[in-house]
Amino acid sequence: MRKLFIGAILLLAAASCKKQGVMLTVNEDANFSASLKASADSVTLAPANDNDTVLSLTWPAVNYGQGVPVTYTLELDVPGDTAGASGWSKAVSYAAGANVLSWNFAGKDLNNELQTLGLYGPSPLVFRVLSNVTQYNGSASTIPTGYSSVITVVVTPYTINLFVPGAYQGWNPATAPTIGPVPGYPGVFEGYVNIAGSGAQQFKFTNSPDWNHTNYGDSTGNLMTTNGNAGGMTVPNGGYYELSANLTSNTWTATATTWSIIGDATPGGWNTDTQMSYDPTTQVWTVTVPMIAAGSFKFRANDAWVIDFGIDNSGNLQYADNPLFTYNPNLNNLTVPANGTYLITLDLHISGKYTYSAVLQ
Repeated sequence: MRKLFIGAILLLAAASCKKQGVMLTVNEDANFSASLKASADSVTLAPANDNDTVLSLTWPAVNYGQGVPVTYTLELDVPGDTAGASGWSKAVSYAAGANVLSWNFAGKDLNNELQTLGLYGPSPLVFRVLSNVTQYNGSASTIPTGYSSVITVVVTPYTINLFVPGAYQGWNPATAPTIGPVPGYPGVFEGYVNIAGSGAQQFKFTNSPDWNHTNYGDSTGNLMTTNGNAGGMTVPNGGYYELSANLTSNTWTATATTWSIIGDATPGGWNTDTQMSYDPTTQVWTVTVPMIAAGSFKFRANDAWVIDFGIDNSGNLQYADNPLFTYNPNLNNLTVPANGTYLITLDLHISGKYTYSAVLQ
């Protein structure tokens, strides 16, 4: 009787062990929680290193025991988004994969990331790594996510022009005109583009002369999106447009313009504009007109004091009025050195480097 009782106990014990299986326990890995490393504390980006690895991050393996595969995810964020209950909620995630212990950033990818985040000067970025275990059947694991230490790398991006491909030029970024960054206005680009054609015209902005990087399309109203599948922004008709893009607010504007001169140096005085003509071949506005040396004049768009140019003390064209920028009251009017007939030229085709000339005929 005693032998039968002992045998029953052994059978029950064996059955119990078979049902329970192997129990996994997480080995707390102090190395992982403390040792995320970057190849540099600061990185300065440039077009020349677009395709080079400019920053590498590495971390040690987490030991969950029994050869369990671990999936690692790198997160990038700005310091101001890492505190509180919603900390890291806006982080950009990079899936490194199972048992992969590093991530490399090419220059162009890191530069694009900063532009997407609206960062245009030296910017501290924070990084951390998450470790996770997925069950063999794909279900979420009950093992909690592990977190590495957080490290900071200061990255200085470069600002590039925005290309403006559209239907008017065959949707080819490589041959598209550009608008440039505006000094003192981080993330703001502005310039003039002759969008030829009749009827509604569509265009996009790209931050490289191709479709392989970031491109900006239409969202709603004057908003734009980095969704590459979005349609283009639309202007109601062909014309000579002042275009702007704000990559911080993801907004854009398009203002159709014609140009003139006005002032007491011109035939119309300060009451009547003398219209200029645009030449798409030379990409300049011109007018040949008698001028008076005793007077002065300005360039303005659309016969209104909304967009107009004066000159600074060095003789450079600067906006006096423009809704995109702060009013500049410290500019001078333009003059000619002697009475006579002049060829007046206004050249706006190089963004931010607007020039004029007045040549006696």
